[in-house]
Amino acid sequence: MVLAITLAAATPFSLLRQGAPQSRAKTTASTQNVLPTKGLIEQGTYKNPSIGLEFTPAENLHLQESEMKGTPGTTPLLITVQALADRGLISGLFSARSLTIFYADTLAYYPEEQRNAPRYLKKVIRANEADGFQHVDGETSDKISEIPFVRADFVKGEVHEAVLVMTHNAYAFVFIFAGSDVEVTNKLIASTKVKLTP
Repeated sequence: MVLAITLAAATPFSLLRQGAPQSRAKTTASTQNVLPTKGLIEQGTYKNPSIGLEFTPAENLHLQESEMKGTPGTTPLLITVQALADRGLISGLFSARSLTIFYADTLAYYPEEQRNAPRYLKKVIRANEADGFQHVDGETSDKISEIPFVRADFVKGEVHEAVLVMTHNAYAFVFIFAGSDVEVTNKLIASTKVKLTP
């Protein structure tokens, strides 16, 4: 389980190191004059009205404390939360290696032509390949709760990872689903609920 968490969690942080210019933090106008927060967890659902998202992971996964890296109102800024399977309480298709990670990355940090889901996904692919993941053929788009995303799949050892990306409210919303194979990751995706808010 630690291996899967380490591998999947490396993606957002390697993206910040790789894709971002090495300059001081820039001040940016926040969406609708609301400074972003790290959000909160209520009854198994992650809620963050400051970025316009609610998400509930698959039933056997449990949300951990969310984190915010960076200073609200500046870039870069990354908000992340992960949902893990509890050891010993796993049943059915999921295993102790199953997890879902969500992160929101403020797009103001990137050049304007890169502030869309397909271009952002290319950054994820490069970062994952640099971390030793192999990009594999598979679906190039998918939906969570009927919301369209672009998708890329990866393998590394016994870990299969599906990364889904969309943009909303000047953020890249990235979901990372990791499991033992593509069937497990597809089940995680199908069992996840996402609601976008203004």
